Amino acid sequence: TPNRGDCLGMINLAREAAAVTGGSICYPNLAYEEKGGPAAEMIRIEVADAKLCPRYAARLVRDIKIGPSPLWMQKYLLAAGMRPINNVVDISNYVMLEMNQPLHTFDYAKLRGQKIIVRPAEPGEMMTTLDGKARKFLGGEILICDGEGPVCVGGVMGGMESEVTEATTEVLIEAAAFDPVSIRRTARRLGIPSEASLRFEKGVDISNCDTACRRAVQLLVKYCGATACVGAVDVYAELPAPVKVNLRAGRVNQILGSKFELLEIKD
Repeated sequence: TPNRGDCLGMINLAREAAAVTGGSICYPNLAYEEKGGPAAEMIRIEVADAKLCPRYAARLVRDIKIGPSPLWMQKYLLAAGMRPINNVVDISNYVMLEMNQPLHTFDYAKLRGQKIIVRPAEPGEMMTTLDGKARKFLGGEILICDGEGPVCVGGVMGGMESEVTEATTEVLIEAAAFDPVSIRRTARRLGIPSEASLRFEKGVDISNCDTACRRAVQLLVKYCGATACVGAVDVYAELPAPVKVNLRAGRVNQILGSKFELLEIKD
């Protein structure tokens, strides 16, 4: 449902199960070695409108060997109704299903000027998306651009210009948070709803962006022979403070007709 977009991620479902059963959550191991040079020296990121894109995190991996993903990962994707493609694309989809954070992967060598610019589309601007169709924008849609033009419809679908192929050796991983209303309008108008847009239009956890990015890098290092570059390029104005909820135990029991103790409510 719209108010529980978090339940599109398996880790968040695990939290629900742990709360009900008293069990513990098995979080993935995010450890890996960084030895590919500082990412900040290889990619520059600019966000023109922080309302449309409050956070944009990116990490870079090199020496990738494109091929099939592990069989266990392919089985998980198929069980979730997704078609395995290659190890890089499959890992990004797996992390999305696991952490409820859509990722996008760019062929770093195809990014002109080695920069990313996140900006609203100009009226009449065009680009070709991964499905091979030329898309014309009304203006205001979120575009991910390189130094010369659009390479991705932010939060909806990537472009042909920067597609990962069998010849790709360096990959830039994007983990961002986009304005839900903008994503919903764009996906509906262009007629290309996706697993990514479904999550963005319900709202993703802005504090989770780089965690998901690191998870993707860890899997790319493990299963693609990749070399991780040092650090991330992470652009955001201000991360929201954790939400605090004032709760009265008496009111909880009055509404629910229950007799929960304060410790039970806290748990």
